[in-house]
Amino acid sequence: MGRLILAGPLVPGSRVPLTAREGHYLTRVLRLGPGAIFIGLDPEGGAFTIRLESAAAGTVLARLVEDSRELSRPVHLFLPLLKGDKLDWTVQKSVELGAASLTLYAARRAVPLPDNLEKKLARLEKIARQAAQQCRRQLVPPVRGLFTLAEAAAVGPGLFAWEEETKRGLGEALADREGEVHLLTGPEGGLAGEEAALLTESGWTGVTLGRRILRAETAAIALLTCVLYARGEMG
Repeated sequence: MGRLILAGPLVPGSRVPLTAREGHYLTRVLRLGPGAIFIGLDPEGGAFTIRLESAAAGTVLARLVEDSRELSRPVHLFLPLLKGDKLDWTVQKSVELGAASLTLYAARRAVPLPDNLEKKLARLEKIARQAAQQCRRQLVPPVRGLFTLAEAAAVGPGLFAWEEETKRGLGEALADREGEVHLLTGPEGGLAGEEAALLTESGWTGVTLGRRILRAETAAIALLTCVLYARGEMG
């Protein structure tokens, strides 16, 4: 699907003003005709579905038909290797919820590195693609890996769920994070103390998900969902 950065502002249902250069790009380069759909990006990175209405006599008219199903502020999720099909399920649900990217990392208490890592990644990429199509997302989140924890920590800073953290909740941790955010959850058995220390030293913030101990796949979805709710992405 074609994509075009627009000056905005973009308001659902409104006419979208296009310059001659933008019109030329849509009709001559992308070869779009009346009725075609393309993605418009505003200066803040928001994405919107736009329909081309007419392209006659050098005048191109378009109308914004709906907001994008992408998050207004990207949320990136870091996941450990999990047993069986738990990782498949977690990737699927994370994409459905709107995660911008998924990165696998190696943790001390995670399952061993599979011999067929490339096949595993290809399978997860397929799951992500199918989930994105089902939810009618404009973007398919990439699935990357396998990172060491130090490599994952260097991508942040972000927030990590840790059962040893009992005081700092998500509301407090999100208070000063306005842009994109990175989230990390541990394996079955949790992050080791030195792993939590490595993340903290790299600028990450540990948060509690409550007094109950969650399964690894539940913790990932719970953390992602709570962050989306806190940011107004869940209605």
